[in-house]
Amino acid sequence: MRVVVAWLVAAAAAGMAFSALAESDDALPTRVGRVANVQGMLRHSPEGAEWSAIGLNYPVAQRDSLWTGREARAEVDYGGGQFRLAGETNVRIARLDERQLALFVAAGDVIVRVRDLQPDDAVRIETAATQIALDRPGLYRIDVGANPPRTTLVVREGEANVATANGVERVLPGQAADFAGTRRVTVDIRAVAGLDGFDTWSAARDRVYESPRANAYVSREMVGEYDLDRYGQWRTYPDYGAVWFPTVDPEWAPYRFGHWTWLPGYGYAWVDNAAWGYAPFHYGRWAFISGRWGWCPGEFVARPVWAPALVAWYGGGGLFATANGVPVFGWVPLGWGEPFVPWWRCGGGCYARYNRPYAVNVVGPGEPTRHANLSAPGGITEVPASTVTTGRPVASNRVTVASNRPIAPSLTTTPPAVKPAPLPADVVRAGNGPAAPAHAARAMPSASLATPRMSATVPPAPRAPVVPVPPQRGGAAPLPMPAVPQPSVRPVPVPPLAPAPAPIHVPQPEMPLPRMPAPPVPGVSPAPPAAVVPMPR
Repeated sequence: MRVVVAWLVAAAAAGMAFSALAESDDALPTRVGRVANVQGMLRHSPEGAEWSAIGLNYPVAQRDSLWTGREARAEVDYGGGQFRLAGETNVRIARLDERQLALFVAAGDVIVRVRDLQPDDAVRIETAATQIALDRPGLYRIDVGANPPRTTLVVREGEANVATANGVERVLPGQAADFAGTRRVTVDIRAVAGLDGFDTWSAARDRVYESPRANAYVSREMVGEYDLDRYGQWRTYPDYGAVWFPTVDPEWAPYRFGHWTWLPGYGYAWVDNAAWGYAPFHYGRWAFISGRWGWCPGEFVARPVWAPALVAWYGGGGLFATANGVPVFGWVPLGWGEPFVPWWRCGGGCYARYNRPYAVNVVGPGEPTRHANLSAPGGITEVPASTVTTGRPVASNRVTVASNRPIAPSLTTTPPAVKPAPLPADVVRAGNGPAAPAHAARAMPSASLATPRMSATVPPAPRAPVVPVPPQRGGAAPLPMPAVPQPSVRPVPVPPLAPAPAPIHVPQPEMPLPRMPAPPVPGVSPAPPAAVVPMPR
């Protein structure tokens, strides 16, 4: 009983903070990216927190930072295209929503594939040396050196306008531009050189997205849809429309084989283990049809809205079931026609956008009295509350709560209000550890659709273990190692990483740079360029 009371007190306190946060925040984006491919070490820092390792299907949102280890590669699908990171690359996602992608590249190599760019869309890249507007769908590479500040832009397809303190340079297909310095930037435009291993890997990833599809039931801008044809089959039904059936074991059930993570603003979000496990858990509904689980994407929507997880919780909103005195959270996948009620601010028409494609009555929000999937085999999943709050695997930590318990909390789409608990030192999950220094990152406004004023700094790169440095040739003394602050918990063994670059300050132009409208191209609607606004110091 004491355990339950303690959890209830914690839930009430966290719930008030959760509600206050939801009321004070601006509208959150309805688009969140996905780690679509990773080779080697990929680390993540949400809104300036400590770095932690992440993997496939992890959600990537604006204000996040990413860092790849030596020889690593990673790809993020953002809906309108993909951006890819080579080894030892440090990137901050300054803006990511339905209309904009803005990246600050502190160091390393990034390839951006822009697939869709509507007239109101914008893709911007900022570095220490320059600001780049990618004005047309295409393939772009940005290489950044930190000391001295140098940026190389390669345009293989598309067109880019590059703003510096000296003016604006236009870079056309087949051209490369080198920018050195900050206040006095030197520019050299030349022909594109050859390919390297990073380009070759990127081309192989492009072929995955450009392979022909068996159907067009969902939009190309639904993050994760490219995996569906390879890992399942489509059927159509009068009641549901198109339904996708994954190729899985008979005991499989949705929202069971993976773990929960915490996203600032959104709360708990699902991270699935399956290679295809992104789109079916952040869009649509699930139905148990003819003895198997099928995913229903609903009516075709050009830009579907993303959700952390489309489930009904019990144990959410501060209510708890118990199993042998241990607090328990449970959830069931939302079924066809069942509403999802966002608990954050997401702009006008939000409720209808989350529900109309799935035959939900959108006259007014409301929770159903019964969820269809509750009685389906594997429909309900229950775990100790600590499994959710610590990001542990769900399948191996399931519990069974007696069906005849005297009090059965009602289901709600609001997730648990209890925030993540500190994790053991040998568990690596996002957000664990002490906060990053205050100067490490500055949050930028998220409400305006104007060209974002991108942060001038990024969180520090992950701390590398101190390892001996062999003497240099010729008998020189070993290179000095960077100082490593003592952590507050036992260090987690990680592969050796290169010394991290210090946070980079981006000098601002002395005056606003001019708008450079791009000439019209038949059949292509360019995104309107926007003035680069200096950041206040």
